[in-house]
Amino acid sequence: MSIEILGVRIDGTNIKDTVSFIEKSITAETQVQIATVNPEFLVEASRDLEFKKILNSCALNTCDGFGIKLIAKIFYGTELKRTTGVEITEKLLNSQYKIFLLGGASGVAEKVIQKFPQAKIMGLDSGGEMIAAAGCWRLENNEAILEKIRLSGAEILLLAFQHGKQEKWLAKNLPHLPNIKVAIGVGGTFDYLSGNIKRAPALIRKIGLEWLFRLISQPKRWRRISRAIVIFPMLVIKEKILK
Repeated sequence: MSIEILGVRIDGTNIKDTVSFIEKSITAETQVQIATVNPEFLVEASRDLEFKKILNSCALNTCDGFGIKLIAKIFYGTELKRTTGVEITEKLLNSQYKIFLLGGASGVAEKVIQKFPQAKIMGLDSGGEMIAAAGCWRLENNEAILEKIRLSGAEILLLAFQHGKQEKWLAKNLPHLPNIKVAIGVGGTFDYLSGNIKRAPALIRKIGLEWLFRLISQPKRWRRISRAIVIFPMLVIKEKILK
């Protein structure tokens, strides 16, 4: 089941269906981009038409945010399953698929590998900084990194940068990575899986108070959190009123 919120398609796939979709994409030798969409994505897409277009062109947009799940139920009468980037990444790291890890702070991807020694990691690179160039986002050593990914033989690319930047980079560069069949922007997932940032307890996540846990543990994120818990519902209410 899919619905449209603020002009962006959200697919209500659970973790099992998402992994099955990834497996079929690899077997079918297709090349797909997946986005793990949270409320911040939708706020950003409401003012960035290019980002909105990229999200709607993704093969799959999972519901990665309790706020989207709640809004979907209240305003659209739809029960969406929540499937986060962390969940997807954990499943893939426990699979036999060949993976390349790109992004995250220096040393974080290495910690992920230590936590998941069974994972088939074919290569990794922090990527350095994302740089705006000629209307798109590039990595500092973009061509060298693309070549590194191509030579790795990886089938899945997990990209851990800021939302918007990672999706735009993938849309631009995925066609130049023929070995990559599935590419997913996973944001801060490496930080959580490496243990660099503590994730909210399962009960807190289940009742939708992960934002409060993050606000307490990472007060510098208050602007981002306000976009998710204040601006996002306001935009939805405005859209509903104007319809």
